[in-house]
Amino acid sequence: MLTIMILILAWVICPIAGMAAAQYRPDSSTAQSTGSVVGAVWLMGAYVKPAPLKVFKNRDFCGRTVPNESLIVNRDGGVQNTVIILRSMNHEIMAQPASIVLDNRNCAFSPRIQVAPLGSELRLKNSDPILHAVHARLGRETLFNVGLPRWREVTKSLTRSGLIKIDCDVLHTWMSAAIVVTASPYHAVTDQHGRFAVERLPAGDYEIEAWHEKLGSRKRRFVVSENAQTSIDIVYASNP
Repeated sequence: MLTIMILILAWVICPIAGMAAAQYRPDSSTAQSTGSVVGAVWLMGAYVKPAPLKVFKNRDFCGRTVPNESLIVNRDGGVQNTVIILRSMNHEIMAQPASIVLDNRNCAFSPRIQVAPLGSELRLKNSDPILHAVHARLGRETLFNVGLPRWREVTKSLTRSGLIKIDCDVLHTWMSAAIVVTASPYHAVTDQHGRFAVERLPAGDYEIEAWHEKLGSRKRRFVVSENAQTSIDIVYASNP
């Protein structure tokens, strides 16, 4: 069994002057005052792929098991589905609301992990031919609990910041998802290689927060320089 040590072993922060313009093409008014951040999240040490999850209902459609995607690590150690949030210490810049979708597809929530600006609209849908539900909690508080036959779509407003955990309350006990709602406009989710990029950051002091559903959350401050790219590696350790 994999035991995770919730520890960031290394934060490698390296400004690389002159690279930002090629990365994000800022306009002339911001070219000399913005930078970008690129990086990756790594798992160091042994990785044991989580065992498939047992299915207890609708086996004729879902099968007897489904993949366990709570910790996805590629062959190089890159950790997928880590939420990255950057918060400016010098500028009060609010995120613009957006529209995101949470689907029920192949007996799983899709996407499993999302980050959304505060005030965004969340569209709930069901692409499976079976009944699903979306039970969303902020801490212990239920925000909404919506039944979703295939024909139904529902839109909810994300008006509070924080980690929203989602389950399916029609005995689909293996299904789970999370949406991190933030007031910061600077955020990302790591890809299948564990990498992320955030662009057009006003120069100044920042706090970076990395959150993963199994590895936990860590914060650290760093500096974004004008017309420069900063590289940050976040390393977690595991013990078999």
